[in-house]
Amino acid sequence: MSNPLFGGLVARRFFSAIVAGLALAVSTATATATPIITGLHLTGTEYSVGTGGQDSFWEVYAFPSAYTSIPGPITPGYQAWVFSGGAPIDNVPAPWYPGRGNGGSDNVGANGARWIGLQQDNANALFPGNYPSPQSDYTVIYRTAFQSDSTGVAYFKLLTAADNAISFFVGGSVDNTEIYMPTMTGAQIGFEKQGLGFLGWVSGDVPVVAGTNYLYAVVRDRFQADTNNPSIGNYGQTGFLVAAAVPEPSSIVLAGLGAGVMAVGAIRRRLKRLA
Repeated sequence: MSNPLFGGLVARRFFSAIVAGLALAVSTATATATPIITGLHLTGTEYSVGTGGQDSFWEVYAFPSAYTSIPGPITPGYQAWVFSGGAPIDNVPAPWYPGRGNGGSDNVGANGARWIGLQQDNANALFPGNYPSPQSDYTVIYRTAFQSDSTGVAYFKLLTAADNAISFFVGGSVDNTEIYMPTMTGAQIGFEKQGLGFLGWVSGDVPVVAGTNYLYAVVRDRFQADTNNPSIGNYGQTGFLVAAAVPEPSSIVLAGLGAGVMAVGAIRRRLKRLA
């Protein structure tokens, strides 16, 4: 015959050991896989709608190797420009500005963020003019720095829009294999976000290191054939916006914590039956 008192004592000691082990596991996981991220800035938050200047935090980092002039060459490695609208305001596409159509009312000024790009008050393409159709899309790479208190895995959520598409990477180096479409070799956050008329989330787990890290935005500008003459085409305006950046505990760690909580719950139910 079993002894309920003895069984309860063993179960309680086992429960204490499990809780102690879980606390150690949580502490270890938190130290290595849930770094605290600071200093991650949105785009253009230093300027109100209708004014512009250079963004202190986002840099124009890399161009296509096929690029030569705009006209008058510009060289990557400078602070991106926050568009004021220019003169005339149509220098900046209507979908980027509040109340001007195509979803623009929710993608400028959201959380104080603004669209940024290559030139002051000018959202023109890096490759202006008409070209024989078809042509490759091209990409421009921007970057911003942030800090991590430890090495581990962080979960990022970025609320964004771009003309015409955007993808995000942490770490790595520029890959110039495609002369019109440089990209990054680092860890990608989720998938490419397409569409400029509305904001959308890009999210995913990526590794970070203790100290300074870099977030890269790869902005893809689409080549579009002329509707009246499909044998030629051109590129549209170029720019992007990040209206929210939310580093959170890694989903991997959260899953582990959830499993631990479920195990503790099961042990508690067992203790109640033995009591």
